[in-house]
Formats: sequence, C-alpha cells, structure tokens
Amino acid sequence: MKKLFLIGLALSMGAVFTLTSCGEKKLGGTVEGETYTTEKWVDENTYQIAASGVSNSKLSNKIQRRESAKRAAILNAQYQVLEKFKGSTIEGAAGMSDFESTGIAIAQEVSGYVKGGSVKKATYDEEDNCEIIYEVKAKGLKKKVEAASWK
Repeated sequence: MKKLFLIGLALSMGAVFTLTSCGEKKLGGTVEGETYTTEKWVDENTYQIAASGVSNSKLSNKIQRRESAKRAAILNAQYQVLEKFKGSTIEGAAGMSDFESTGIAIAQEVSGYVKGGSVKKATYDEEDNCEIIYEVKAKGLKKKVEAASWK
C-alpha cells in the first residue's frame, strides 16, 4: 500500500511539474523587484528554488485561482528539490545497495525537511499563475544532502 501511494505521489508530482514547466515564462528573474537565481544554496542550512504553478482555468473566483496556482507551485518546488537532492529516484534509495540503514534514515529526514519547506515569496501574473521562491531550512542541510550520496 505504501509503495502504491509513493508511486501515485511520484506520478502526480511529475504531472504537476510537466504542466507547470510548459509555460512561456522562464523561471528565475524578478519577484517583486528583486532579482534572484532559479536555485541556490543560501548558506549551509538553507536551500532556495524558484517554481511556478498554473491556476485552474475552471475556477472563476480570483482567490481560488491564485490558491490553486500556489499549491501547484509548492508541489512543483518540492518535486524539484527532491529531484535535485536525490537524483532521479523519488523515494530514498540511499544505502540500499549495501543495505545500510544510515543512508535511508538521512534520505527520509531530508525528505521531511523538503516537505516542511516554506514559501518565501509569491507573485502572480494577469492569468493568476503563481511563481514562488521555496525555501528549505534545516541545521546542516547541505552536509546531510551530501552525506546521503544520492548523486
């Protein structure tokens, strides 16, 4: 059951990523007058990434359209960070080749940090699509990501 859930989650995140990455706009650039890069390590504890989400065209209420776009952008950001930290696998495979539980524990810990990240900034275009700066923070995050040897 857990495996089926994880596969479903991976497919849905992939679909969100695909739908939101096909827009005309390029990620990165300017959010409310501030220039930023698409992704970066702010420091040893903080990682930031830019992501976008498309509003649901079936919704007519502006607030609902913006909220749906923001949720899509957050899912997109989480998916991208997991891909960046873990490589092409969605669920932690670190340590599986030699069955070391340490690598798996680090992978699960970092996955929790990614899902617990926060939106630092959000902007919307005239079609209520959303672009966010998503931030993942944890003490020693960069070292934990490197220690997991996902790449």
